[in-house]
Amino acid sequence: MFAEASTDLGRLLSVVARRFSELVGEASNIRLVEGDDLVPVATYHPDSEIEGYLREFHDRTPLKVGQGISGRVLETGSAYFEPELDLERLKQTLAPAFVPIFEKIGITGMIVVRLRARGVNLGYLSLFRTSTARPPYTLDDLHLVQDLAERAALAIDNSRILDSLERRVAERTHQLEAANRELEAFAFSVSHDLRSPLRAIDSFSRMLQEDFAPALPDEGRRMLDVVRRNAQHMSHLVEDLLRLSRLGHRAIRPIVEIDMREVVETVIEGMRAANPDLAIDLRLGELPPALGNVELLRQVWVNLLDNAVKYSRRRPVAIVEVSGAREAGELRYTVTDHGAGFDPAQADKLFGVFQRLHSDAEFEGTGVGLALVQRIVERHGGRVWAEGHPDQGATFGFGLPERGPTRS
Repeated sequence: MFAEASTDLGRLLSVVARRFSELVGEASNIRLVEGDDLVPVATYHPDSEIEGYLREFHDRTPLKVGQGISGRVLETGSAYFEPELDLERLKQTLAPAFVPIFEKIGITGMIVVRLRARGVNLGYLSLFRTSTARPPYTLDDLHLVQDLAERAALAIDNSRILDSLERRVAERTHQLEAANRELEAFAFSVSHDLRSPLRAIDSFSRMLQEDFAPALPDEGRRMLDVVRRNAQHMSHLVEDLLRLSRLGHRAIRPIVEIDMREVVETVIEGMRAANPDLAIDLRLGELPPALGNVELLRQVWVNLLDNAVKYSRRRPVAIVEVSGAREAGELRYTVTDHGAGFDPAQADKLFGVFQRLHSDAEFEGTGVGLALVQRIVERHGGRVWAEGHPDQGATFGFGLPERGPTRS
């Protein structure tokens, strides 16, 4: 059977065989070195019946490196050139298994050249004249074949290198995806198993505060407060990790058209209802609709708006500006606050898991919210960014493809 090659390499070899046949004529065959074997990889003849016979012949006729005419061509680099072939004389040097094919189709001329690139023998190309109506090969034909063979060899070698790189990238990608799945499953399992004991810690601590606070000294009450705060913080962290791990397993379907303005207004209403004393000055600009998963993108807005309000806590009123625009095939949305801001030199840390630029004493948080934003947006085929300066506020933005997600 003809050696299997990648789609690209196989197509290249077929084109090479055909072009040599068309330029010089008539039958062409390429064999490549594989270990100790010279394996047939491409054959062409303008007559499909003869081509079929040649393919079948080469398929069942093994050839070792170093045998016959091809062996001498590979070893010396000198082309074999027979413009008018004398079959009886040729039989003295031809591998015996090849004699029947010469007799069968009436080969009257032959050129065999080496395919070599970067100092390595790749194989050989042979051309056969099978019709007395075609003029005998000339030295110009030989020189043309040698020149084209050098270029073909380099193209073949480049294609092999590219195939090898693509296979390695595919293998590494598969390994990385498997590792990511294992990490996501581990995070899900650990986070899920932590929720019950954390609830128990918070619940029993609350009962102690309610039922036995008068009997406890001030230091005991303070320590119970610390236990509850840390249990609640850990519970929030676990919930964020669960959201992150679930996102790795679920598809982003269904994809629907989303009224982004309505989503933002709903999120802000929910924040005000949960915190009646919260003073928010929402300045809402144009927000073009987008295609995506409404629940996931709602989570993006929840996290970004929550961040904007949280880091504006030291202001009398949390001023939050939300806007959007269509630009260069992308829907771009931004959330700007006038709060604590951040050092722009550390902007690359913002979207990493557990990466925080402020301590818990300044602003509470788990360090997962922005990582979740990035993951959701990237699953939609989009991107995220952030800009800010200390005490001058910050702008967080995300862009989505105008035509919707390109992957699920």
